[in-house]
Amino acid sequence: MKEKELYRLVHVSQLYYEENKTQSEIAQELEISRPAVSYLLKKAREAGIVKIDVLSYHRTIRGIRHEMCQRFNLKSCYVVTLPDDIYQAGADVLLDFLPKTKILGLGWGYNISKIIEAFPQQSKTGINSGTICPLIGATTAPQRGYHPDDLVNELAIKTGYQAELLNSLAFPTTVAEQAQVMEADNFKQISDYWKRTTTALVTLGSFPSVPDHGSALRFGRKLIEQQAVGCLLSYFFNPQGELIKGEEDYTIQIPLNFLSHVRNVIGFVPQEANVPAILSGLETGLIDHLVITESLASEIIKTERIK
Repeated sequence: MKEKELYRLVHVSQLYYEENKTQSEIAQELEISRPAVSYLLKKAREAGIVKIDVLSYHRTIRGIRHEMCQRFNLKSCYVVTLPDDIYQAGADVLLDFLPKTKILGLGWGYNISKIIEAFPQQSKTGINSGTICPLIGATTAPQRGYHPDDLVNELAIKTGYQAELLNSLAFPTTVAEQAQVMEADNFKQISDYWKRTTTALVTLGSFPSVPDHGSALRFGRKLIEQQAVGCLLSYFFNPQGELIKGEEDYTIQIPLNFLSHVRNVIGFVPQEANVPAILSGLETGLIDHLVITESLASEIIKTERIK
């Protein structure tokens, strides 16, 4: 094919497919007949200049959402095309749930803090009143997002909800320290909120995680021996979504039997998450609603479930 003819085919294709001009408009612009435009477009396809890819249903956003919900028994799945939009999507989903949420339980971590940062400031009459409480204690690590009381305060300011604080570290080192925390009136009040939590926001994390969550002291080598891959709050799970228990695990966090009774648990999947960790978190059956990027959701759909 001569260079002049190739250029003509490319030019007509760009006008039609990229600039969305009609064949009649192209014909008028190039001073040729409309059938001639149709012929050139057909020739461009035959020459491989234009390749039309018709997506199957399962490759569309709607299809991906449906597949994820069916596969993991989710109530809803929010699929984000652009990774840069994931935090705003998390904030938008949370905003949708707040009007029907009396008690919101908030997880921890950098990604939760980024969702709160993206959350819009609400007017005093914008959302029904409610309560926000942390689902886990704080760490001594300086990493952003691992002081849940601060996250609760920040979101309470934006929503007008009442902030209830745990005022406790996540990892007591002895059973006596754990008992002391759990005997305090403040903990008992938070525990009561945990029982009545209507919506929870958590991140589907991975093992190993940052910060370390005191895993060596709590589990010894069990996390490695039992193939820990997923993490919710500071609970660790194997590839089948089964909980790995530590003999000296005195963590202050919402019990899983409480979390399993929360009406709407929103699981947020950061773009850097790996597929085995996401699968592990979903296999727990604790997640009701998922926020995830299209690329990660597509990878998960291609992956066979581990039995």
